[in-house]
Amino acid sequence: MRVEKMKEHPTASAGSRSLREADIPTIAPQSRTPLFFQRRFLPMWTALSLGAFTDNMLKQALSVALIYALITAPLISNDDALPIVGSLFPIAMLIFSSIAGQLADKYETVMMFRRTKFIELLLMIIAAVGFATGNALILILALFLMGAQSAFFSPVRTGAMPKYFAPEELVRANAFCSGGLFVSVMLGIVAGGFLIILPNGPLIVSALLVVAALGGWLAIRLAPSAPANAPDLAISWNGLAQTPILIGHAFRARGVWRPLLGVAWYWSVGALVTVAVPFFVRDTLGGDGTVIAVMMGLFAIGAAIGATMASLLAKGRSGLGFAAVGALAAGCMILAVYILSAGFSPPADGSFLSAGEFFSATHAYALAGAFILASISTSVFVVPLQAAVQRRAPVDKRARILAANNMLNAAGAMIGSLLVLLVPRTSLEAVDLFLVIGFAQGALALYMLRRRQSVQDGLYDEMLHGAEKSAP
Repeated sequence: MRVEKMKEHPTASAGSRSLREADIPTIAPQSRTPLFFQRRFLPMWTALSLGAFTDNMLKQALSVALIYALITAPLISNDDALPIVGSLFPIAMLIFSSIAGQLADKYETVMMFRRTKFIELLLMIIAAVGFATGNALILILALFLMGAQSAFFSPVRTGAMPKYFAPEELVRANAFCSGGLFVSVMLGIVAGGFLIILPNGPLIVSALLVVAALGGWLAIRLAPSAPANAPDLAISWNGLAQTPILIGHAFRARGVWRPLLGVAWYWSVGALVTVAVPFFVRDTLGGDGTVIAVMMGLFAIGAAIGATMASLLAKGRSGLGFAAVGALAAGCMILAVYILSAGFSPPADGSFLSAGEFFSATHAYALAGAFILASISTSVFVVPLQAAVQRRAPVDKRARILAANNMLNAAGAMIGSLLVLLVPRTSLEAVDLFLVIGFAQGALALYMLRRRQSVQDGLYDEMLHGAEKSAP
């Protein structure tokens, strides 16, 4: 595969904004090999997927250890520690993303890829030490630092995609990435939840974390180089001062802020569900750690299926119409989870059901089905929005806008995680959060459907459609 500059889009009209060379992917799609197996995609996808596996295996193993008191958190109760631990990852992303976005714009892509994944390998070695010794402080520190590492890796990866792929390839490439991401999330959750409770579970978890991180670092070394977006950019190391500047870039870019907030909403709901499910399984369903792992695994499977559906439905289009339908379906399915939960109660003797015992009840399959359909729908909702942000972001500020996207995602995820603190402190139960999410998701869907009727399709997608269109 060769690196070359591509000519101006042939369909751009004389009166429209001409597409700069930098707006076109740096690496031309010359190969007949399917996109998934091309060098511009597979190494990046492998590194992303293995990174998601390690992140979620670490988080799930720590969460299960806390919720069932296999380890004890310092200074606070384990029930309070779980939402706080869930918020550490997004807090770190929120702190470091403003600097990370600048670095991703300034420096060559593969160099940033290699360094961020090598740091991940070092952090997984630290986490392995934490599990091997049963030290909760080391594990909490490792989780926080993994959030910081993700803050630096994410804008490099999302900023690289418009360099590697043509505009009409972005929904498909994002769908493949999302599919791999969510399958890896599922595998990490299942592995972390099941393995940590085994007699030698901490050692097995430790070994898998290091091996997966090593594989990600080796894979990303094969990614093709891509030039920096803004090599002359002066880096400001004052992350606090840069945060409003980056968010300002995002909100001033034409057509970016709505999909940006939609993606942030998705991560807020995802974080809330991730943190609430252990309480929901323990207190409403009466299940043990294996049931938690299965439910979170179903959530990740659904997300992967939804990402694939988004790719198939878009077929070179923006896919935003399907995103609105996905938002509505997600709201309905989340409300169905709440309604179906009324048929469950924890065992009277205070014991917990294993996954096999839980699924011996027929209505457990209906609940699981609603849960996975909710996940499918939310993934159909978010994939086109993420692709829209990547398409529409101005090239010279692209990585910084995507870093702002990460900051908003992190803020949403932090709020979603910390909202679960209401459960042990009020009369609310975890299942009540599903009721709130369902109605909120329905309101969002109605807004999106109304906007679809009033705004011309492709209005902001000049790169996808070839020519700028005037506002209605």
